[in-house]
Amino acid sequence: MSVHLIIGASGQVGEHLVHQASVAGHTVVATYHKHPVVGMQQLDIRDAKATETLIAQVQPQVVYLPAALSHVDYCEQYPEETYQINVMGVCNVLRAVNAVGAKLVYFSSDYVFDGKAGPYREEDPPNPICEYGRQKVIAEHQIAINMYDYLIVRTTVVYGWERQGKNFVYRLLNTLKNSEILKAPVDQVGNPTYAPDLAKAVVELIDLNKKGLYHIVGPQRANRYEFACEVARVFALDGDLIQPIETFELGQVAPRPLVAGMVVEKAESVLSLPLLRYQDGLRIMVEQNTAQGRIPEARQE
Repeated sequence: MSVHLIIGASGQVGEHLVHQASVAGHTVVATYHKHPVVGMQQLDIRDAKATETLIAQVQPQVVYLPAALSHVDYCEQYPEETYQINVMGVCNVLRAVNAVGAKLVYFSSDYVFDGKAGPYREEDPPNPICEYGRQKVIAEHQIAINMYDYLIVRTTVVYGWERQGKNFVYRLLNTLKNSEILKAPVDQVGNPTYAPDLAKAVVELIDLNKKGLYHIVGPQRANRYEFACEVARVFALDGDLIQPIETFELGQVAPRPLVAGMVVEKAESVLSLPLLRYQDGLRIMVEQNTAQGRIPEARQE
């Protein structure tokens, strides 16, 4: 099997990519940036020389790049700082990947769309309305024009157990178990995507030698309030603590694509199994949590 390098493996998607690539029989090398993990190497993709050196040393056949600064409001407030990571860092990686003749797997988002007419297909033209989405579009474009062998994966609302405890489900579970109110918008629509399922699908696409752009998300769309209520129901928590609101009431710095989400027909036409519904992904989380005997704490920012 081949050597797979996962840059940003301490994050949610990267953590599951490490597992799935290993299960598929590949040799895995992994990096982190700010959150050290035993067995992983430190890498800041803003450092072009360090990025080039590491990739030259590893000589991977495949490089996954889930690493990003994905805090949407922070990107809006600090566009120059985040551009250095989300665009220039990506360019550093793609040059180093090209130098060793490897395939690049880049992770993008439905935030490349304006959220006026979702769900979106791969052929729909991007039209971002926030800085994070603009940075993703630029990075996608740089990869498409500068690389021959690449896979761009757009995903959204990724959830599941993870080392850092940052995703929406973690925050929701900890809020509800502390009997606190959680406000969830009824007008932000997306496809909740189970992280292990996403990783499994991506590794399968690599093993099938697929190239180009693929949307990989859960097959069902839901607004954040609907998804939150399902989390409460599946985990037997008090759903009455979840309050439906409109996005504008949250006072978020960056505009969000509202009627968003993506169509997965292209991916499912080649994958061996259909992508998981969010009800099934949450059920698996409950089963795993029962085995662990606890809900891990969400990490505080």
